[in-house]
Amino acid sequence: MLHYISVFSPSWHNERNVAGALRWHGYDVHCYQITDSHDRPGCNGNPSVGPGDVVFTSVPQSMSLADLRRYKAAGAYLSCWYWDWLWGLGNRDAEYTPALKLMDAIFSTDGFDDAEYRARGINCRYYLPQGAMPEDRMLPPRMGVPQHDVVFIGHLGGYPLRDEMRRRLSARWNFAIYGDYDNSDRRVWGSELTSILQNAKIAVGINYRDDVPGYWSDRIYVTLNNGGFYLGQYVPGIDRYFKAGVHCDFFAGLDEMEDKCRYWLAHDLERERCRRAGYALVRDRDTYVHRVGELLEAWRRLGVVR
Repeated sequence: MLHYISVFSPSWHNERNVAGALRWHGYDVHCYQITDSHDRPGCNGNPSVGPGDVVFTSVPQSMSLADLRRYKAAGAYLSCWYWDWLWGLGNRDAEYTPALKLMDAIFSTDGFDDAEYRARGINCRYYLPQGAMPEDRMLPPRMGVPQHDVVFIGHLGGYPLRDEMRRRLSARWNFAIYGDYDNSDRRVWGSELTSILQNAKIAVGINYRDDVPGYWSDRIYVTLNNGGFYLGQYVPGIDRYFKAGVHCDFFAGLDEMEDKCRYWLAHDLERERCRRAGYALVRDRDTYVHRVGELLEAWRRLGVVR
């Protein structure tokens, strides 16, 4: 039995897609909302953790260490898959490390290299990038009249580069921001997100960091999966997964971002071919059904599941 203790509400959380993909692969998954302390294995009629079960989470920093020790003593295998950058960001090192040291297998998106983990005595960390939400997929529409030249999906707070991005793009083109741009915590997802991305010529991406090989925002998967054309920061290693000019495109700084915007806005047919190729690639390789398949294969190699 697989006990998934994480954040499933509001409904835009990735955990819902992960749980759905686990069920698609045939696993018996029991989900528990971590913000409800009474919603736990063995409580209120929920099944208890037993030998051979898997206790899985995407928020190890929020798990009770006492609960983790109890699950482990019951014979369960502890694993997590999270999508955050940890090292040197606020207090995340101290928040995550105690729980990570209790895990049997850690999967994360924060770069190819395990050095930060090994330095803390954690030797069971594996790289697993994010994916795309299959239920948000819609076939790319025919070329129409876009509402915007360029859009950005996300928030600006604490990211000076994003502020400069907004200044430059809004001065030159029909530019719009959707999401938590005014600290309202408003998020766009589902059909609204699909409509925004499919009715913009370019969706720009600015990562939290662009210098860590293997660590990039899931914005690339979200954009391509929803039928948008993605132009984002180049991150070392991303060209292992996506080909610039074929599936999307990348820039190394804001000057190049402007140059690339000019180019792609002037080449509609080439941009459309690229957009459709990026959509097809993510649909065929990068949904959470695919990514969870990789997670399960890793668990099989480790002897967690058959």
